[in-house]
Amino acid sequence: MAAPILKLAQLSTKIFGVLSPEKITKDHLSPLIRAMNNISSEDVYFDPKEIEERDAELQKLGEVAPVTYMHIHQDHNFTMAVFVVKAGSVLPLHDHPKMHGLLKVLYGKVRISSYTEVDQKPLPENIARLQVSQSQKRSNSCIIKTVYRHNDIVLSETDECCVLSPSVGNFHEIQPETKFAAFLDVLAPPYEGDCDSGCHYYKDLNPGKTSIGGTTWLKEIPQPSFYWCDTIKYKGPLLTCL
Repeated sequence: MAAPILKLAQLSTKIFGVLSPEKITKDHLSPLIRAMNNISSEDVYFDPKEIEERDAELQKLGEVAPVTYMHIHQDHNFTMAVFVVKAGSVLPLHDHPKMHGLLKVLYGKVRISSYTEVDQKPLPENIARLQVSQSQKRSNSCIIKTVYRHNDIVLSETDECCVLSPSVGNFHEIQPETKFAAFLDVLAPPYEGDCDSGCHYYKDLNPGKTSIGGTTWLKEIPQPSFYWCDTIKYKGPLLTCL
């Protein structure tokens, strides 16, 4: 019997290897979502104790990364990996241009704040003045997107996976609600090839003042200096024969 992670990879190949991103619907993703919901930390050979022991040693050297990354697989159809986000840290607000994504919590709890791009609306006068002033000081222009903010969701390993599409929830921020949290991520197509498919980072120009379900504006920024990853090795079955 094939390992659950191999079944998940085979389904990913079957779906993302045949259909272009713009043609994929929720119905197409249904079997993949069901398989994703059944994945556990044991299926990807993720051991929370390894993170605790490893970070305890790194803490002595002052080298604990805010996020730890475990690469599982990548080909021209999709990428699969585990992210471990530590307490007090965050996976910064970012996008997945033209991509579908599935996120399944394997350990702990995460809070996901997500946004969907909508038709452009003028910036409120106070925000517009501030952006003009900052642009003049830096002598550069900036990209600002009008978005709709969704309700935050908190997910644990007992919850179903979170699904984003190229058009819905494509901007999101992830932070742990526990000492640390780990989640499995499947993205298609992967970050490669098309120059427009790179990840971009943003900040909310109206933080704390945007009602849930309201409109706000996201400004593209460089990768935040507080965000960096170290890596751990994937110890599960190889996914080379898909």
